[in-house]
Amino acid sequence: MLRSTALPHLPFLALFGVLAAVPATGQTAAPSAEPALRVFDPSLVDKTVDPCENFYRYSCNGWFKRNPLPPDQTRYGRFTELYELNRLHLKQILEEASAPSPTRTPNEQKIGDEYASCMDTATVNKMGIAPLQAELDRIAALHSVAELPALLAHLHAIGVSAFFSLGSNQDFADSTAMISFYGAGGLGLPERDYYTRTDAKSVEQRRQYVEHVHNIFVLAGEPDAQATKDAQTVLTIETRLAKASLTITEQRDPQNLNHPTDVASFEKELTHFSLAGFVAAAHAPAVGRMNDTEPKFFAEFNTLVSDTPVAQIRTYLRWHLLHAYAGTSLPESFDNENWHFYAHILNGAEKQQERWKRCTTRVDQEMGEALGQAYVAKYFPPEEKQHALDMTLAIEQTMDKDIDSLDWMSAATKVKAKEKLHTVMNKVGYPDKWRDYSTLQIVRGDALGNQERAHAFEFARDLAKIGKPVDKGEWEMTPPTVNAYYDPQMNNVNFPAGYFQPPFYSEKEDDAADYGDMGSTVGHELTHGFDDEGRQYDKDGNLKNWWTKDDELKFTDRAECMVKQYDAIEAVPGVHLNGELTLGENLADLGGLWLAWLAWLDKAQAAHLDMTATSDGYTPDQRFWIAYAQQWCTQTRPEQLRTQAQTDPHAPDEYRTNTVLTDLPEFAKSFSCRKTAAMVSPNPCRVW
Repeated sequence: MLRSTALPHLPFLALFGVLAAVPATGQTAAPSAEPALRVFDPSLVDKTVDPCENFYRYSCNGWFKRNPLPPDQTRYGRFTELYELNRLHLKQILEEASAPSPTRTPNEQKIGDEYASCMDTATVNKMGIAPLQAELDRIAALHSVAELPALLAHLHAIGVSAFFSLGSNQDFADSTAMISFYGAGGLGLPERDYYTRTDAKSVEQRRQYVEHVHNIFVLAGEPDAQATKDAQTVLTIETRLAKASLTITEQRDPQNLNHPTDVASFEKELTHFSLAGFVAAAHAPAVGRMNDTEPKFFAEFNTLVSDTPVAQIRTYLRWHLLHAYAGTSLPESFDNENWHFYAHILNGAEKQQERWKRCTTRVDQEMGEALGQAYVAKYFPPEEKQHALDMTLAIEQTMDKDIDSLDWMSAATKVKAKEKLHTVMNKVGYPDKWRDYSTLQIVRGDALGNQERAHAFEFARDLAKIGKPVDKGEWEMTPPTVNAYYDPQMNNVNFPAGYFQPPFYSEKEDDAADYGDMGSTVGHELTHGFDDEGRQYDKDGNLKNWWTKDDELKFTDRAECMVKQYDAIEAVPGVHLNGELTLGENLADLGGLWLAWLAWLDKAQAAHLDMTATSDGYTPDQRFWIAYAQQWCTQTRPEQLRTQAQTDPHAPDEYRTNTVLTDLPEFAKSFSCRKTAAMVSPNPCRVW
């Protein structure tokens, strides 16, 4: 993935092999003032910086000067530029669709009325918390643990992530089978270590979290003293759940998540929680094969529901209900409090985003393929899809040849690696078959009800896949998304339509720029199939070891070089990167850029390109490297950097540039760097 990783079908895990962390959103110009974005932009280069000392600053300082960090952003970069441009296009589509008309299609009615309902803050404020009262009453009626399973199933269906997660996913042992996956969940802080770290900053953040929970309870009508007590109850329960959960680094290894069992056996382990009652209410399979991703967590959950007073369980559930809806569906007081903690305190944002931005994002999240179908029709013609596919195929062919050149891999493993590569399915732009939203009811003026129904629609759609044939044409990202991902169980690469445009790709620019930028992305996603996680899956997407023991040891040894390399980077004072957490993305960054370089050299040689000729003052190879660096130009707040270093499998963008390039002698040659220069590693890491 370009920005965030793990397994696509799991609602409780992030996508595997995603190219980029979800870009923060920011202020934009009016539609008539769309920026002219370029893949290679010589005006962004700062020639006062030595490219051999800090190539990121050399390539991006001009962009930094032009783009101060907007107050509503925690991070603003080239991805945000395109994300915001796409969001302007979506806004135009939604504003047109929101105008009542008898000629609207059913999908236009749904996306238009949902957008209009979200934008109607007067009605949302006037209705207050009343639209959520039925759910609050449902929780208040919980009088015994015996009643919890049915209640929890209902809450899961409407998007309340309490205690654990249930979803469909491909069986690790048989990728053709869709089975139930149960996973750890139920936390309000970003991940489990926020509850366990003992440094002063983490202690302060927990105090601020308790204050936030208190504030939400007060807004919901609780007396101050009761809200104070209840907020502490929430922290206590969540801390127990967190301590029993895998760390985000442990979650990166699929072996840690592979605990196949069957529903009947799992039910016997939950002695204080009726799984039968839960699955009946959730309309989930009551029998058959399933995966308990975290047995230790569920053992603790089983104990927790037996020894925790029901009143405290009600408090915990009430918090997660309010937390799930404390955005655009509840009055602005809830919305602002939610922003204050998650965006301002944790990540440093100075200003809440404009309402239309959040409502556009909401519709994309809830009905992304209905909105995406309109987007593709207007902004992604068929010829663009073919160009993207051509680049993908070219880089796959390069990887085939590169595997032959590996001096550390045996012939037997190379055969298996090529089999997997040749089986990769390439998905570009949008689905061949669009999702059917006909059963989803959207009511104009009912923002909260629409959110409930959208969650219930998706929950039911996901569970309905269990026991059915795997749909390899399904997408986990919407067409307007500025990102990409690799799915190890599907063994496919996915490049949404929203990504194949400037500043990442343009037919109007030379191959050096396009391959340095988008080509490295294509290579990045392909390499994910062979990183420390992806290499554990065979060509059919089964969790199966196809490596010889010796080759596996050689891979691990080379990967450890990168772990140590990134462990040494201090992102903010006192917080280093986690080389194990970021390993997959770091391997994909380096391997992907190398593949793009080789593929571009093949094209340049076939075209008899003069490698000494300059354009805009740069040789073709220099343009390739600069285009790679300029895709990562990003302004980031210190608070966001801290959060990223502690939770994100992607290294901050400066290190995705400089650290990767120090491992490539070809880069140093292009800029005639001395061996002692900062951008030249004395011991470069290399796997693929």
